[in-house]
Amino acid sequence: MMPRPHPSRPHPSRTRPSPSGPSLSGSSRSRPTVTGLVLLAALAACTPPDAPAPADAAPQGHPDRPSAAELGVAGPLDGPALRITREILWEDTRILSADSMLGRAPGTVGEERAVRHIERRFAEAGLEPVRGGSYRLPVDLLGMTKNLETQSVTVEGAGGALALEIERNFTFWSTNEAPVVELDRVPLVFVGYGVEAPEYGWDDFKGEDVAGKILLFLNDDPALTEDGEALFGGPIRTYYGRWTYKFEQAERHGAAGAIVIHTDASAAYGFSVIGNMGERQVWQRDYRLDFLAWMDSTLTAQVAEAMGTDVPGLFAMGNRRDFRPLDTGFTVSARIETDFERVEAPNVAGMVRGNDPALQDEYVVFTAHHDHLGVDPSLPGDSIFNGALDNALGVAGIIALAEAFAEQAAAGELRRSVVFLSVTAEEGGLLGSGAFVQDPPMPLRSIVANVNVDSPQSWGPTRDVAAIGIDMNDMGLVFEEVVRSYGLEPAGDPNPMAGSFYRSDQVNFAKAGIPALYLQAGRDYARDLGFDPAAVQLERYHQVSDRMSEEWDLTGLERDLRVLFEVALRVVNADEPPRWFPGNEFESQWRALYGR
Repeated sequence: MMPRPHPSRPHPSRTRPSPSGPSLSGSSRSRPTVTGLVLLAALAACTPPDAPAPADAAPQGHPDRPSAAELGVAGPLDGPALRITREILWEDTRILSADSMLGRAPGTVGEERAVRHIERRFAEAGLEPVRGGSYRLPVDLLGMTKNLETQSVTVEGAGGALALEIERNFTFWSTNEAPVVELDRVPLVFVGYGVEAPEYGWDDFKGEDVAGKILLFLNDDPALTEDGEALFGGPIRTYYGRWTYKFEQAERHGAAGAIVIHTDASAAYGFSVIGNMGERQVWQRDYRLDFLAWMDSTLTAQVAEAMGTDVPGLFAMGNRRDFRPLDTGFTVSARIETDFERVEAPNVAGMVRGNDPALQDEYVVFTAHHDHLGVDPSLPGDSIFNGALDNALGVAGIIALAEAFAEQAAAGELRRSVVFLSVTAEEGGLLGSGAFVQDPPMPLRSIVANVNVDSPQSWGPTRDVAAIGIDMNDMGLVFEEVVRSYGLEPAGDPNPMAGSFYRSDQVNFAKAGIPALYLQAGRDYARDLGFDPAAVQLERYHQVSDRMSEEWDLTGLERDLRVLFEVALRVVNADEPPRWFPGNEFESQWRALYGR
């Protein structure tokens, strides 16, 4: 899963409509540059790309542990779903997370080995390529690294320049794709939260021209209640609250750049989490701006004081409907030199063709990302980020689903077509899925749904089955119905304060208007694990310790994927495609995409 720190806030209850269609009723470590990874991979290339991965020390199964069926949480027990087994999931994950894959960083020998395995498994499942005669959909990546020796920046007001401590209270970079960017006293304009949300009748810009300016944004989204109803999801962060949305807004309004205000309260993490972003290699393609930055609350307090208020006062301004952009009285000057590294990396896509002549040209797309963080030669001892849970296991999951859907199609019982997409460069900013949505191999409006699998269940069966997005679109109603039909409890985001819907590949589909669902691990384990799985996962997240281990028990994931197969099958065979619930932040994009 892509590293995207965000606050954790509880989910409010929502009133959801009845289903619309007849069958729908039924601590990260900074990673090395790609250049370094390629060099290290080349040294390790004595293992040919097609060589099988070495066996891992972890066991092939857990015969001493009760099965999901014995625990009474087995889920679907017949039909093509039985093609999904823990043995198949284990083997594909073992291969994809082996040391010989070198952490699967985009553009490396390790990714090439992983891609060849995925291609082979897609062919064995009988999938058709979605474009031409190859499963590969090339993605052009551009790595941008700021020259730290030549950087300079000044934020200056009537009382003088702010005392910027780069990477301590202020971090900045450029995504303009220009070798040199120079800014000379560009006005800094406060735009509140910078939100334009037609479904709430909310507009922070009020038609004012901010082109060529640097925009100062509050983190999060407006926090207010009207007529007893909390707007913007209440305590939940919507996409309007994501810092990526702020940068996208700056580009949409023709601004020269954007600064996001950091406070511990609005971000729920310290400035140190994002304080070195300007030092990192950046792959983001979603916005091209001369200047992007984060500024901490101590500097913000000085800007606020010059504006006659304080930091809470800025948030109070942003929470008003009548807010409009304000000149801060400060200007920004900067010089940014950027080095570039171009890499081509592949998405891998195969398809099972639907049988209904009227619906076979509509598609449900499964996604999982195969990339991870590669190798860090500066680490002593183990330096390979194997990425077993994140996300070799997710890729193994969609391969198993592909085999089940191929059997369903062979029986003539698949109305729409189903695409299985293994994407690259998720860890660098959801770039592979973004490239697919920007240039799909079929008309974008023919894609009616996305189901994403990223870091799924690995600790054994639970009495609940979880998916993020079940309160956002009517695939959630199908999910709840199927889960309950097996005596299990449907669950939404197990960690609602993390804002996870906006942090993995499904969000690129959602931003285009396509309803999406994101499989997660449940929390109500059927047996005592003897450890806290959430704590273990957090400890291993984006570390070299993310490997297959003795604690793994894939009976739970076997069950979850069988449930997910039936959920997706109902969507694939429904008379009407899914839609976002009325008032959802992505509903307007859905209407625009499908002409509804």
